[in-house]
Amino acid sequence: MIRRAYSAFAARDLVALRELAVPEIEIRTVTGMLAHRDEPYRGYAGIEQYLRDVAEVWGELELVPAEFHDLTGGRVLVLGRVRARRGSTLIDSASAWLWEVHDDLIVSAQVFGDPETAMALLDGAEQEERGDA
Repeated sequence: MIRRAYSAFAARDLVALRELAVPEIEIRTVTGMLAHRDEPYRGYAGIEQYLRDVAEVWGELELVPAEFHDLTGGRVLVLGRVRARRGSTLIDSASAWLWEVHDDLIVSAQVFGDPETAMALLDGAEQEERGDA
């Protein structure tokens, strides 16, 4: 499911992204901050606005997922890289994404520009599984 979302995003396939998400999806991204959004992208209209903002903010944007970690509650933490160009600035940095999935549909997606914050979620989930938390 989540791999299909990355593929749909790479193709900027709005129809496929909508088919993978609940109507009330919530997306929190670095792109949103750069587009001066105070609120997350919400719903199918939010997906469409997100793709418009990606086209406006970035000359190029490639998400490269590498590691998928199942957490509790339908959450999946994905570690990988973002490769992007904005004007003359090139970015190739570690990144992380937290996805929430219910009934085979994406409920939310959150981008972490700082993977260390996301790793704390993974560490917390592992402690919870061991009974340390």
